Amino acid sequence: MASENSTGNEPENGGPPLGLDLAQQVALQIELLRMAGVRFLPGDPAKLAGGPPVAQRKTQAVPNPKIPETAPGAFGSLADRVRLQQPAPPAPVNQPPVSLPKPQLVPPARPVAPAPVIEKPAKLPTSSPSPAGLFGLEQVGTPADGLEELDASTRLERLEILRAQVAACKRCPALVAERTQTVFGVGPIDAELCVVGEAPGHNEDKLGEPFVGEAGQLLNKMLAACGIERSKVFICNILRCRPPANRQPQADEAASCNPFLVETLRLVRPKFLCLMGATATRYLLDQPTGIGVLRKRDLAWCGIPVQATYHPAYLLRYPDKKRDAWEDLQRMLTRMGRTPPAHS
Repeated sequence: MASENSTGNEPENGGPPLGLDLAQQVALQIELLRMAGVRFLPGDPAKLAGGPPVAQRKTQAVPNPKIPETAPGAFGSLADRVRLQQPAPPAPVNQPPVSLPKPQLVPPARPVAPAPVIEKPAKLPTSSPSPAGLFGLEQVGTPADGLEELDASTRLERLEILRAQVAACKRCPALVAERTQTVFGVGPIDAELCVVGEAPGHNEDKLGEPFVGEAGQLLNKMLAACGIERSKVFICNILRCRPPANRQPQADEAASCNPFLVETLRLVRPKFLCLMGATATRYLLDQPTGIGVLRKRDLAWCGIPVQATYHPAYLLRYPDKKRDAWEDLQRMLTRMGRTPPAHS
């Protein structure tokens, strides 16, 4: 049944209206295509049907405002037609450039060279002084505390190695420039008594042995008075080099030579120490107290009993102090378990 709005000439399938010849039908189709926005290449397609040129027809194609005039014709490529129908990319937005952080160049770490190993004899721990500046014998341990178990032959070998190290020592340039040779020390290991003096003098620097001058002769008399042979005593000094003009050792010189002295005592291992002079007590016991006070005290160093007394060179300048020195030696013999002689 026909619609109320139909004219009666419309085909049933929606094709061109009936009653038109072929040319009119082609022209009508072309016109419809033009109205749809399709453009044609040069050469009127209406001529294909034998009809009049479209350019001579009064009816003009209405351009589609959605299709640009530069769109390709009906016979253009499908890619061109698809490209025209794609939305244009959004306009770029003016944004400030993003500043990227500059990479920090970290220089490669240089390999740290190992610290040079300075061969120094180990220093034995000393006991701390009491508030009064003195310390007693009971404050330290036994002589064997902290000592390595070594037989006598091994200790003698190490003592000779230490002697060679002392001979090559150049820690104190002022002493190296003045010395003839180093004065290491003489005597047996495991000696009952070890005498420690101040520093080599002229004769000691010449002969390479401590206490061989006038002060050494007085020391021999003092030992003989105690009934002790010098050959059985180990004798050494705070310094191993003679100071210029026989001056007193300086603190830095004593500190440089102290490891040699400490290691010597560790290897010799005497049963008793006799420190002669204020320099010996100051630098071995680390005591600033004067010798006049220390000589009356029961002292010790690393478990070894110590007797302080005047240096023989001091006694040669002040003969009146010889009686005090003899009292010190008697006190020492008593602590050593010996019977002091009755005469001086």
